[in-house]
Amino acid sequence: MRKIKSSNENEMVHEFLKMEFNSDHRRESIESILKEMQISKDIIINGNIISEQENTLRAEILRRFRGWRDSKLFGNFPLSIEWVWTEFDREDILKIVYMDIHYWNEFSYFTGSPLEAAKYVLSGKPLYDKPTDGAIKGAQWLIEGNRFPPMIFLTDKSEERYIVLEGHNRMTAYGLVPVLFQNVSVLLGYCERRGISQWRHFPGEILRTSK
Repeated sequence: MRKIKSSNENEMVHEFLKMEFNSDHRRESIESILKEMQISKDIIINGNIISEQENTLRAEILRRFRGWRDSKLFGNFPLSIEWVWTEFDREDILKIVYMDIHYWNEFSYFTGSPLEAAKYVLSGKPLYDKPTDGAIKGAQWLIEGNRFPPMIFLTDKSEERYIVLEGHNRMTAYGLVPVLFQNVSVLLGYCERRGISQWRHFPGEILRTSK
C-alpha cells in the first residue's frame, strides 16, 4: 500500500455518496432524498468539496441515507479519522476484511476475507435466498481491462487489517481475480483501534470473542 496524498472528511462524504449513487440498488434511495431536499444530483456527481454549503448538504444527504455520524451504518462511527488517498497492490488483499455484519460474515465463511467470499460465489449457492453470482460479472469487467471507482477502507496505525466501509461488491469481484488487484485507488481512514471496535469489530476479533 502506498500513500498518495492527504484527504479529509468532506471528501470522504462526497466520495461515499458518489460511489453509492453509481450503485443500481442504492441510487433510487439517494434520488428520493435529493427530491425531498430539492437538490440536484450535481451536488454528488460534480460536487465541490471547497464549498462549505455543499459539504453541509452532502452530510445531511448521507445522514438521511445511511445515518451519518449517529445511526444505521455510521452508528458509533469513530470521531477522529485521518483520511489519506492510497493505492493498494496484490499483497494487500490478504489484509482486507468486510464489515462484521451477518451477510458478509456468512458470505466469507466467517473469515471476512474477499478471497473466501469468492469461493462462496463459485459454489453457486444463494445467500438469504438471493443469488451471489453478481461478482462474476464484476470480475469479467475487470478482466476486460476496466477499472472500478475507488473504495473506502478503515484501519488503525498497525495496519494489520483494512476494513471495508464502501466497496464490498467490488472487493468480492477482486477476490475472484486477485491478480488484478494492483494500483487500486482507496480512500483510507486511520483511527484508533478502539474506535473501530466500537463501530464494527474486525471479523477475527468477533470470532475469537464469540467462541
